[in-house]
Amino acid sequence: MVKDSRNVGRATPAILRSQSSKITKRDVAMASNIENIPRELLIEILSRIAESSLRNIHNAKLSCKDFHEAAEDTHVYRHMSLDDFPLVPWNPLSEKQHEFLTKCEECRNPEIMYRQGVLDYFTGKRPESALGHLQRALKANHIGAVYVTCIILLFSGDDELKASGVRLMANMKKSKCVRRKLKEHREKLKSMVRLMWVENPALRRRPVCCTRQDNHRRKRGWVDIDDEEDVQCEGCCADCEIRFLADSLPQW
Repeated sequence: MVKDSRNVGRATPAILRSQSSKITKRDVAMASNIENIPRELLIEILSRIAESSLRNIHNAKLSCKDFHEAAEDTHVYRHMSLDDFPLVPWNPLSEKQHEFLTKCEECRNPEIMYRQGVLDYFTGKRPESALGHLQRALKANHIGAVYVTCIILLFSGDDELKASGVRLMANMKKSKCVRRKLKEHREKLKSMVRLMWVENPALRRRPVCCTRQDNHRRKRGWVDIDDEEDVQCEGCCADCEIRFLADSLPQW
């Protein structure tokens, strides 16, 4: 009977193993339930946890051996949250932190590719590689990558590319699902821009997308950036986003 208890303990969450009292039937049933979860389902559950909180996925990995092994899967790292890592670290990263970020990159985590694209473009150090990083994040349906791609196209200085950016931005606002997340990613980009030296010369030229002379000025003022009516004029929709970003950029 003691031997069985030890075997159960190997797959039982740490909170159960830490108890000094005897293992109950309920504990055995819980351990059995964990073992019976299909690995694919367990990986998917852990990926959702990793997406919401780095601390929570860390705690889950510590809870039992099965969780720890499943949490090392590529799919989990692909969804790993990086909110605990600053865009521009003020202090050198530890070896463990470097290893963690390297694995996220190897597993094609879209957030790490998105961050690199933002850094490459706005700092002006590698603007030509920015779209490549963002395109890889786009394949994983990263809304922020779509938004920054729009911004790059709008500020490209090329009329055809700017027109593509206008259409892409308008399509984003027409989608209810995307529009709900757009404000979050807009504010996120604004916060990211404030953490870096913005030196891309392309951002010094503020483009204008609406070709009407009055720019659809209304009696109540400029169109609201979050107003669904903005989509009626695709140019105004893009100009609102340009104005919002320009307010976050340094005054050259």
